[in-house]
Amino acid sequence: MGYHSFDLQTAVFSLLSGDSTLDGLVGNNKIFDSVAPQDTSYPYVIIGSESIRDVGTATLDGNVYNIDIEVWSQYRGQKQIKEVMERIYNLVNNGTISVSGASSVMSYVNNATTMTEVDGITRHGIVNIDFTVYDN
Repeated sequence: MGYHSFDLQTAVFSLLSGDSTLDGLVGNNKIFDSVAPQDTSYPYVIIGSESIRDVGTATLDGNVYNIDIEVWSQYRGQKQIKEVMERIYNLVNNGTISVSGASSVMSYVNNATTMTEVDGITRHGIVNIDFTVYDN
């Protein structure tokens, strides 16, 4: 069974950072695969936590990679964060992407959540996505 975690992360990063509409919403290609650099202006997107579960069968190897895509904003109101989250949803829900060494990758958004951080200003959105990956 293949372990496609980094190859999947690379594909997700390429999908998000290569989208001109998303870039227009966050500006200056502020898509990160880790904590945003200090003094990064809002809004920005981070590829966050991941968990993996085996969905293989006797004849087919596969895993579901559950990934959180996080959106951070300090816009007054929810318009900005919801527009960014909607674009991410439209890019990945019921989609397919190419991952090195995998024969099939399907993605589905499980849920999306927004919250206000304790400072009362910063908004944090999470788009939770399942990527089902089957091996070649």
